[in-house]
Amino acid sequence: MAGYTFQVKGLSETQAVFDQLREEIGDKTSQSKVLVPVVKEAMKPVLSMAQSLVPKGDTEMLLKSLSIVGRRPTGKDKSSNYVNSNDAAIAIVTTKPIPRSMKKDAYEATKHITDKRLKAKAIKGFYAEQGIFYDARAIAMEFGTKNVSARPYLRVSLESQAQQVSDLLGKLLQQKIEQYRSKMV
Repeated sequence: MAGYTFQVKGLSETQAVFDQLREEIGDKTSQSKVLVPVVKEAMKPVLSMAQSLVPKGDTEMLLKSLSIVGRRPTGKDKSSNYVNSNDAAIAIVTTKPIPRSMKKDAYEATKHITDKRLKAKAIKGFYAEQGIFYDARAIAMEFGTKNVSARPYLRVSLESQAQQVSDLLGKLLQQKIEQYRSKMV
């Protein structure tokens, strides 16, 4: 068998393009310009389904508190069964987190109230005035308590919309890569 020789040209240029693509699309900075917004957008079908399934109460605070959080996974996230150690960005449908500074402000505003029920109601009202509709019933509704049976809405939403989220994520990433390619030409 005769020996063949071949030469590959352009590998350094190709590597430069991959490096640039990694910088713009697969960025590792905490403020992602592509991945975090894309995973948040892809989770919108889950949020919509959760909002339609959430048990409605007289105040609908639980419904108002649902939102999508997109971020880089933390160490705690990576120890979960749902997040892979290689995941670059995650999105979660959850209740809106209350900032620590607001918790301190709520404590200060209600420290004069001694009755636990009145204090809890005042704190809830304080958060509502700030536009945060906190409802501690989120976990109780999803998993149940000793007095209330579970009425899952988050897991059901994620499971029923998983294919749609996956398809939308692929489509959105493809659009971002196409945008990147068009800038390179």
